[in-house]
Amino acid sequence: MTERTEPTSRAVQIVGIVLTVLFGVPFALFAWMALSSRFGWSDGDRHGYVLIFGSLFAIGLAIPLTLTVPLIFRRGRRVTAGIVCSAAFLVVAVGLFAALLTA
Repeated sequence: MTERTEPTSRAVQIVGIVLTVLFGVPFALFAWMALSSRFGWSDGDRHGYVLIFGSLFAIGLAIPLTLTVPLIFRRGRRVTAGIVCSAAFLVVAVGLFAALLTA
């Protein structure tokens, strides 16, 4: 049986997808840059600026990403998705700060 969705709910999901991609791609890029600077084989980031600013920008983008990812899901699942996104944000933030402070 297919479930009918309201037009406003579908519009919220589309906006959620667009915002998630808009915030998610730069977040992934900055997080990858920071972690590759910390754990990478090359010594290309001698002063640690990529690690510092990559971590700060990644955490700054993770906050709106945490708020927009639950919009992708149906109205009944948004609370659960919000809880999971908040927990994932905490794990990512602690991991990036740990990589920053242990460098």
